[in-house]
Amino acid sequence: MKIKNNLGYIDITRKAIADIAGNAAMDCYGLVGMAHKRGKDGLIEILSGDQANKGVGVIIEDDRLIIDLYVIVEYAIKISVVAENIISNVKYRVEKETSLKVKRISVNVVSVRV
Repeated sequence: MKIKNNLGYIDITRKAIADIAGNAAMDCYGLVGMAHKRGKDGLIEILSGDQANKGVGVIIEDDRLIIDLYVIVEYAIKISVVAENIISNVKYRVEKETSLKVKRISVNVVSVRV
């Protein structure tokens, strides 16, 4: 996505946005890790660190972002509270660091780990 200002252009890639969103989600309490967007054969791999962006989908629609997160949450913690925290943290960090507006964030809980 290109942003024009008085000094020129800033080009922000989907991968950069996914990195920011993945790292923001990983900072949330109750999250074990991220999962691949497309699990193969029902196997779920926990992604963390540099691979966290593989559990994030980014779509740009009308100069606004739609972010899909695929997460693995911790057992015995209310999933809705974890999801609300993830949405809040990701929205704040992405908008602050890129100055792009977020239209929607979807949290897809792929698994619960004990």
